[in-house]
Amino acid sequence: MTTPDAMLVEADPVSVAGAGHRRVGVPGGDEAGPPPDRIRGYLEVGLASLANGSIGVMVTYADMPAAMLLCLRMVFAAAALGAVVLATGSWRDLRTPGAPLRVLGISVALSLNLILYFLAIRSTGVAVAIFLSYLAPVYLAFVAPRILHEKTEPVVYLALAVGLVGMVLILVPGLALDGVRLSAGGLFFAWAAGVMYAVYLLFAKSLRALHVRSTPVVFTQSAFTALVMLVPGLLAVNAAHYDYTGIDLVMAALLGLLTTAFSFSLFMDGLHYIRVQHAGIIAYVEPVSAPLYALVLLGQVPSGWTIAGGALIVAAGILVVLYARGEPELELLG
Repeated sequence: MTTPDAMLVEADPVSVAGAGHRRVGVPGGDEAGPPPDRIRGYLEVGLASLANGSIGVMVTYADMPAAMLLCLRMVFAAAALGAVVLATGSWRDLRTPGAPLRVLGISVALSLNLILYFLAIRSTGVAVAIFLSYLAPVYLAFVAPRILHEKTEPVVYLALAVGLVGMVLILVPGLALDGVRLSAGGLFFAWAAGVMYAVYLLFAKSLRALHVRSTPVVFTQSAFTALVMLVPGLLAVNAAHYDYTGIDLVMAALLGLLTTAFSFSLFMDGLHYIRVQHAGIIAYVEPVSAPLYALVLLGQVPSGWTIAGGALIVAAGILVVLYARGEPELELLG
């Protein structure tokens, strides 16, 4: 639960597909290979997830309290996207019948996801929190057919199993180093964070049916989350007697522009062209890329477990791209 400067100018799905037109999947599958629109969707979701993999490294460089760092991240994202939304007039998309309630829902889901994930890390450790929060694609595989009427193909279940095994392998070093700290509250926070991520994706996908562009949606959810985190951020700064530094502000700006304004907008645009179940699996690129950023920028060499897990997650993505079906006729959520 996905642009700054020139990269923020997104493609309008209406202009690509034609206003009011829906893509219908071919009943027999994609024997000739994925069509260009599907490839575009996979690439956009994958690139957005690749960008988000850098979050851990950026946070490592920052000493700012996490609550305020998150608040400023969203402030920078909202400021950048606000300029784009005003310049392009895409703010009018938010007046589309049915859009306001969905945009509110996606904003609440994002805020709850971030807060619950933070609480889960504090209560049960990073590894357990990551694994349970990344169960969102599993929930989507069972829920999307009932809510969005997007059938989950057998290959998706296979890819999910492969991807989750890969996720476990990636997290093995962290579990071995920190041990497993299990608590009822921590497990609940981690599980709920995953549920909120799934809800976020469902709302994002439903906005596709209304032809609402991603930039005004991401602008609204960023501004909403910034307001939600403002008081906790100020309290955290006061409690820690923290003094703002230039490097921390740079990290906040990079988090806002690269891993929020750019990546969230790109991810949501990619959802216009692929099934939400596929997007959840392709998004596993994020934990795969995080060790690569750590290697290049921090000199941290990934373990054999991490490499093996990353290979399995990449294999899961390849399964989806090559063997899954195309976009079905989409129905509105709610």
